[in-house]
Amino acid sequence: MDPVVPPDWPVAGRDYPADWAQFQAWFPDEAACLRYLERLSWPHGFLCPACGDDRPPWRGSRQRLVCRGCGHQTTVTAGTLFQGTRTPLRQWFAAAWMVATAEQGVSARQLAKALNLGSYETAWTMLHRFRRAMVRSGRPRLEGRVELGTVRALGRPDPGGPATATAAIAVEDRGASAGRVRMQRLPTAARGALVAFAGRVIEPGTLVRAVRLEAWWPLAELGFMTERAPRLHHLPAVEEALAAWLRGTHHGATSPAQLDWYLDEFTFRFNRRGSTHRGLLFYRLLEESVVTPPLPYSEVVGAATRQPAPGATQAAPGALPGR
Repeated sequence: MDPVVPPDWPVAGRDYPADWAQFQAWFPDEAACLRYLERLSWPHGFLCPACGDDRPPWRGSRQRLVCRGCGHQTTVTAGTLFQGTRTPLRQWFAAAWMVATAEQGVSARQLAKALNLGSYETAWTMLHRFRRAMVRSGRPRLEGRVELGTVRALGRPDPGGPATATAAIAVEDRGASAGRVRMQRLPTAARGALVAFAGRVIEPGTLVRAVRLEAWWPLAELGFMTERAPRLHHLPAVEEALAAWLRGTHHGATSPAQLDWYLDEFTFRFNRRGSTHRGLLFYRLLEESVVTPPLPYSEVVGAATRQPAPGATQAAPGALPGR
């Protein structure tokens, strides 16, 4: 029996391009990209962000949308990941397609060369902005049985810093296969860091399995059942897949201080590894991009941090861009 598909589920060829040839036909210029973003931003029709008027807006110069009720002016890219960009939207869309449809993703150097971008830094920043959109705030927590532990991620040493970073990892145990994954770089070796991570990404009442943990009672206080396991079934395989991906796609050149961004992308790919429509991943990435706040370049490379939402990773102090 075929699986039941919700009536509003995106359909290839109608809601997103089915392949690269269709992508090129759908997005020949900036106007087509703007129309698509408008459709994603207001799937049920324009809604004024200031007063809520739902009448079709007046269309002014410089792509402005003017509310018929209150006169508020906005644009399709305002308040999104694309706000203020000088890079053409068609290049952003092509980058999103490459990022989403490449099985192992792309590096900044590959992206810069493929899209003929002006610089490596432009490609690197685009990728990090998309990685921010890959982890939704408020996403469901892990449940059922969950394996909890830490992994070591190798990378390019930061000036005066270590070449490795420690990340917390939680993996749903679905018997023969792993379920969803959550990851976050641990900025401190403090005892409570791993427990705090578990509290953010795992649903209370879940059975948490671990090989070793300095103290189990904090997990119980958070409402988890606990089990000391002689070995874990799925976490080691996920750790191995992460290491292979960092080596293969990014050639081990990721900065430990920037690790959270890469963990976001790995999580996005791992949790969607069974998707049969790669174009749907492109749709989901753009769908999240229009609800993700702008990310200035200074925040990408600087010391700004992200507040961890349930299931989201936390940004780390900035470092020079990795490849």
